[in-house]
Amino acid sequence: MRKIVLALMTLSLISVSCSKDDDKKCYSCTSELGNKFELCDNGNGTYDATAYGIKGTMTEEDLEGSTPQQVVDEACADDSEGDF
Repeated sequence: MRKIVLALMTLSLISVSCSKDDDKKCYSCTSELGNKFELCDNGNGTYDATAYGIKGTMTEEDLEGSTPQQVVDEACADDSEGDF
């Protein structure tokens, strides 16, 4: 009985320590002005977005056909040029 309880406790610890967030693919850059831009793929057609310290959500449609890396790279370039 003691071995079964120990095995169950070990399995529960393993399952608690794993999360879907570990699988997120994030794309980021830092502009010449020091501002960080980041998009993290949620795997469901949405992205967690961070720009100027403000967090939000974007959809595939919001990317307008660009890849997530292209979006953050463009944000960095525009920020450095003063377009934001």
